[in-house]
Order: sequence, then C-alpha cells, then structure tokens
Amino acid sequence: MPERCRIALVGCGKAKLKHRAAARHLYTGNLFRAHLAEAEATTPHVYVVSALHGLLSLDAQVEPYDVTLRGMSHEQRAAWGQQVVEALTRLYPVGAVELLVYAGRTYAEPLQASMAAAQRGWALMEPLQGATQGARLRILAEASRTRAAARAPLRLPALEVEQTPGRRLYLFAVDGKVVPSFSTVSRVRRASGVLEGYQRPEALAHVAAIREYVGGAGALVPNAIVLAFDSRVRFEPLPGADEGARHGHLVIPRQSGPDAPGFIVDGQQRLAAVRDAAVTAFPLACTAFIAETVGQQAEQFILVNSTKPLPKGLIHELLPSTTAALPAALERKRLPAQLLARLNLDEGSALRGLVITQTCPRATGKVGGKHFTAVIKDTSLLAAMEDSLSDGTLGDLERAGAGVDAMVARVSAWWAAVASTWPGAWARQPKESRLSHGAGVRALSLLMDSACQFLAQEGEAEPAQDAFERELALVRDDCAWTSGAWSFSAGSRRWNDVQNTPKEVAQLAQHLGALYRERRAAKRPARISRKTGSR
Repeated sequence: MPERCRIALVGCGKAKLKHRAAARHLYTGNLFRAHLAEAEATTPHVYVVSALHGLLSLDAQVEPYDVTLRGMSHEQRAAWGQQVVEALTRLYPVGAVELLVYAGRTYAEPLQASMAAAQRGWALMEPLQGATQGARLRILAEASRTRAAARAPLRLPALEVEQTPGRRLYLFAVDGKVVPSFSTVSRVRRASGVLEGYQRPEALAHVAAIREYVGGAGALVPNAIVLAFDSRVRFEPLPGADEGARHGHLVIPRQSGPDAPGFIVDGQQRLAAVRDAAVTAFPLACTAFIAETVGQQAEQFILVNSTKPLPKGLIHELLPSTTAALPAALERKRLPAQLLARLNLDEGSALRGLVITQTCPRATGKVGGKHFTAVIKDTSLLAAMEDSLSDGTLGDLERAGAGVDAMVARVSAWWAAVASTWPGAWARQPKESRLSHGAGVRALSLLMDSACQFLAQEGEAEPAQDAFERELALVRDDCAWTSGAWSFSAGSRRWNDVQNTPKEVAQLAQHLGALYRERRAAKRPARISRKTGSR
C-alpha cells in the first residue's frame, strides 16, 4: 500500500498585521502561531487556508482582509471547500493524501464534504478536534516543550579511558531507540569512482531475528555498540576525577541524518532491531571514540569485523547448556543440538563418538594422545533432526509429550540398524563411504521417518532395532555407499558422485523412499495374510 502524503492545513486568524506580508507572518494570533509551529514541526507540506483566498502557500504575499467563514452562508462555505480541494488536487494529482486540519469545525466540515464528493480516497484528520482554544494552546505548548527537550544535547554518565596517549575511549549506556537521534550509518558506495563510507546494508533476516529476541522476556544484549564521534561531542569530567580512567558526562548534540555527530562503526543490526522492536526502551552498552575522518572510522570497522566468528560447531555444542530465550534461528536448533549431544556422548548410543564437534574432532589420526573416531558432520545430523522434528517421527514424539530420552532411543535404534545393515560402510570417512556423508545422513534420516510411519500403522509405535533392520533390508541391496553406482530414475550415478547439496540430497532421498515404498507395498499382502492366518 503506498504511503500517504501528509499535508497540514492551518486555518487563518482574525488578528493580522496592518500591511502586506507573507501568509506565515500575516496572521498574528496566538492560536495561529501555535497551530503553524505544530504543523511545521510534524508535517512536510504545510499551507494556510484563508477564508478569502482559499489555499495559500506559507510564503504567498497577502494583503490584510476582513472576511471569515462564519460570516458565509452554507452554500458559500461549500464552494470555499470545493475551491481548496480543487487547488490541492492540482498540486497533488496522484497518490493518497492525508489532510491534517489545524482549525475549527467551520473549516473542517466544508473540506470533508468536498473531499467526499471528489471521491479521491483522501483522508482528513483533526489532531485537536473538540479541544477549546485554551486546551489547544496548552496541548501545543507541551508538544513544543517536548520537541525542545528532544533537541537538547544528551548528557550521559560515562567513563573516559585513555588507552594510549591522546587516544581515549568512552564507555556509557543509552536507550537504543535514541541512538538514531545522534548517529547515522556511513554506507559503503562509490561516487565518481571514489569509495565512500564503509558499512554494509542491513541484513534483514538477521535484524528480524534480533528484533524478535529483544521483544521477548529476559532479553540480554551484552555486546557493546561501537560509535565514532566527531569533535562536536565533548566529555565533561567530574571534579576530582583521576587521570587514566575518569568519571564524567558525555555531551552529545542531537542531529540525525548525514550531519549527525556520531557514526555507527559496529552494531547496526542490533540497533536496527531495537529501533523496530515492540518495546518502549532498550538500554545498550556503548563504546565510543573521537575520529574526525572516515578513514579512522573505517580502520576501526575493519578491526572489529575482521575477527574470526565463533565456529558453528561450537555454538551447536553450547546450545544444550542454555535455558534463556534465544533468537528464533538458535531457538529452533536447541532441541536438535541437545539430541545430537546425547547421541554423541551417551553410553550405548549407536552414534557415540561418531559426530564431529569441537570436543570430538574429525577422525584424522592421533591428536593430543587420543584417537578420534568422528566421521559425521554435526551440521548434517543437526539438519536431519530439525527436519524430523518439523515433519517426521521426532515431531510425532514431541507432540505426544515424549521426552528427550525417547527421541534419543528412537534415533539410536535407527542408526544401530543402519550399522548392522551395511557394516562395511559404517563409521568410515565420507570420502570412503557415502553413508557417513551429509547426503547419506540426510537421506537415511528421511527414510527413518517413512519407516516409523509405516510401522506405526501396523501397531509398532515404538520400533526397536530389529524392526528397523527388517525395513532397511528392503533397500539394502540397492545402495551404493562405498562402490558401484546408484540407479536413479534420471540415470546412473557413481557412488561417490553424490554430493551434499539440496538437489542431490533430495534426489537420493526420493530414490530410497520410492524403492522402500515399492518393496513395502509388494510385501504388505503377505504380512496381512500372516496376521489373518494366526487368528
């Protein structure tokens, strides 16, 4: 839906200068001056509506006159309203318009009637509808004071730390929703071939995830925002403050846009999330420094953002130990990560020591006096369990109220059956066996979901290893995990040509699923007959 163009119409007043003047200066009454100040402070397009002249620009030169709408007949007021709306239509011929009328009902009613007759879909609002003149003056005076306070420099308690001679850091906290009033983002771009700025665009998905987290209970954002200030920002130390680290106040002028005194060096995604979050305020820790040139800012930007990020595997391994609310993307991985940890560590688990994590490295020989056995990437198994929790057997268990123990037992029994079905392909490096490869792990996990569905239909709601072995036997001889070729419907593929890409994982999963369903359908009558004969 297109954004409405907001236009303020300020009703003229009886008190006027005695000589020709611009419309903004001609009317001298207190209420007109207050209406005009509010309109100009809040609306991009402002006009005066004159009883004699209709629509006037603020700079239109007007002679004093003595005409009022109250002295007109109903028909004359209607014609006046039509004249104003037609003038606006010529100025704004296309698009949606929202008129804000700062005047009494004598002005608003003929305008409303003419807009309805024109059928342009415009909207009319009276911000102070029903308020008396005295009430309007009080409301507008308070609004003016609030705006003046918002323009006043911020005085924030801060700690000044001199790290090297002449290079100082300022540590402070500020409401994240206030930061845009004094800081901006220096976007990277080229103008006439010259590089300007340094910041990348907002990552919308990342911002959305942080925004959701910030809006939840118990949100904590310990990472400090890094800001660069120009010389307009000053530090006022408290009396008696020591050298080195001094307490005091950071005085920051409020000016937004490209001329803001502050630039966001690190933390723009967090600030964007707080800006849009459904919270009234969210204090953030900040670190700032004074830098007069973009080059100094870019230097710090590079240093802050060139540090090595946490490995995903470490994040996945840490997730099970967390209890607080996390961003949605991590929240979805918490239960899969917990299952993965149990499968990799529990005594008796078929996958014990086989999943590559930070504390269980890849099986590459002897490291630190230990032999490691891990061959399955944690991301592959994690994605497989996410899929199953979303629309598979683990999701069925979760919805039935089964706990983690039941889920771990189900997955472990399946992979124990896989190990006994293809012992020669089990626990080998992915380059030696596609069973340990991401494609094999994802495809076999999807096959587990299908097998559990069929077994449940036959009354085996809690299948054990031997039940899974019977199901896997249906496709055992058609799998090329370590040699030979896969007979896909689209053509033959060498065993080690199958890659861990979404397209090839889907191809392998569909191939195994189709074979399984076909063989199962062929065996189903025999199973039913055996059940019938045993009665």
